[in-house]
Amino acid sequence: MQNAIRQAGFSWLGGGSGDRAEFDDFQRFYHLRVYDLNWARGRARVEATPVVVYVEDGRVISWSSRHLAAAWDVRRTLEENPEWVQSGARLVYYFMDALVGGLFSFMDAINDRIDQIDQRAFRARRQQAVQTEIFHVKREIFRTRRILASMRDAVSQLARYWSTHNADDSFYYMELYDHMIRLFDTVDTYRELINSALDLSMSAVSNRLNEIVKTLTLVTTVLLPASLMAALYGMNFDYLPLAHHRWGFPVIMGIIGAISATLYWMFRRRRWL
Repeated sequence: MQNAIRQAGFSWLGGGSGDRAEFDDFQRFYHLRVYDLNWARGRARVEATPVVVYVEDGRVISWSSRHLAAAWDVRRTLEENPEWVQSGARLVYYFMDALVGGLFSFMDAINDRIDQIDQRAFRARRQQAVQTEIFHVKREIFRTRRILASMRDAVSQLARYWSTHNADDSFYYMELYDHMIRLFDTVDTYRELINSALDLSMSAVSNRLNEIVKTLTLVTTVLLPASLMAALYGMNFDYLPLAHHRWGFPVIMGIIGAISATLYWMFRRRRWL
């Protein structure tokens, strides 16, 4: 890479930092930094790989910290069809088109993840794990939106650059810019979907809590006659009905059982239990 840079007349090469894409026009050459996005395996986290491209006088140098399938696919395609490489602008377009195409697959993966969360939020009895995953995915969607917004602006600047330097290739970059707008609109849609999933999970928790409170209330109501009779016969009075009768205790217990059974039957009939 050092030899390639030296031949192109560069004195410095850097990849930048952070999660923000950028386009810089240095008159003699231009520098473009974009990102390849993937779900990190085994974690609810977006893996953003910076991709740096330098172009000067038809020479194109690209750099990435890991293997990029898009770059190798473009290289293989252009080696089979060398007549397609008419300029450095066209080469950068082919590379960017493959990279953006991979972003659509990445967005499909986010959609699948949200669908799984929706199903779990609807069926799971314990929502804590579901809500934790929702917050993780929501955070990564916001991060994805921030990256795509900067990439959209960088591609827009790149399209304007080629509209003044090579009008024949500017059409391709406008198409690329349109794809970035579609991606940005899609991530906004996913942000609304993940918020809906959170609302669904919160509603499930609320409904579950209401069911628990209702069950406890009905159980308390069924046991209320027993508590009332026990309180009455626990008072320190000399005379209470059936207090000294040999069948007093069984009769009182029967009355309590009959009242509780009647209440239970009524609740079951009304489908409250």
